[in-house]
Amino acid sequence: MKKLIPIILIFAVMASLLCGTAFAFDGNDYDYDFDFDGGSSSSSDGLGILNLVLHLFNMGPIGVVFAIIIIVIFIIAVTSKKKKSTNSNVGKVIPSTQGRFVVIPNRTELIENMIKKNDKNFSASDFVTFAKNVYMDIQTAWCKRDLTTVRPVMHENLYNTTARQVQSKIDQGVVYHYESIAINTAYLTSYAKDSQFEYVTCYLNARMIDYQVDEKTGNIIRGDKTTRWDMRYKMKFVRSVGTLTKTETDKHDGHNCPNCGAPMEISSSGVCDYCGSVVTTGQYSWVLTEFTTVRNDTVDEGIKGAQ
Repeated sequence: MKKLIPIILIFAVMASLLCGTAFAFDGNDYDYDFDFDGGSSSSSDGLGILNLVLHLFNMGPIGVVFAIIIIVIFIIAVTSKKKKSTNSNVGKVIPSTQGRFVVIPNRTELIENMIKKNDKNFSASDFVTFAKNVYMDIQTAWCKRDLTTVRPVMHENLYNTTARQVQSKIDQGVVYHYESIAINTAYLTSYAKDSQFEYVTCYLNARMIDYQVDEKTGNIIRGDKTTRWDMRYKMKFVRSVGTLTKTETDKHDGHNCPNCGAPMEISSSGVCDYCGSVVTTGQYSWVLTEFTTVRNDTVDEGIKGAQ
């Protein structure tokens, strides 16, 4: 916008010459500060232009013409500056400050080799893909405020907690929007095993546009439609000890009961309506038991209890 300053000055000098009026910038009678890029000088910019315009108006008809032209130029400059400021965050990526410096090690190969000792069909690559799909499905379900589609992969405790949170947003009339989600990184980071269960934690880094809308008015009440947030998550999955990864020949579709193979229509308690099996405890396959963002107090769980 500083490019407009010489134009204004040229018009002012031309007006001065045409009207036969001496136009002296000695800094005593007029103070012209044309630093349009400085936010703190915006008021002095306006006063400088105002003084110049008043001076031109006193020059006569030609001065009035030039004064009007300068006013138009000034309005265009101010409008352009505001538009630039408004669009300054478009596409901007903002990293979450929570847990920004917490290190989450990549132990994918180590964990895969450990699990393969008792489960030769386990694949770290397939598991990470599964975790990514669960992440995307949960984000979609959260925005729809309906957990039906992800119920089969959520442990009972996590499901109950999440369901209460969803209901709270419904009661408040708040609708979440997660858009343009892109998963940048995902890998296995920790593993634990006890007498009953084994746990695998997947680290996941994703970027997304995140904003909330008032259900009644449609107005955005938090966030915006342009800023992309860089987020880090830990997703811990659990299954019963002795549970084996199904091969491609005996693997059921993800929407079928892992026990009887019937279409997955389960109650809120995680029980298959067809065979009565509780399918969300990890007895038949991996289910998500913890889903948290990486925070400042997040610790590396490492490898525990493995044989």
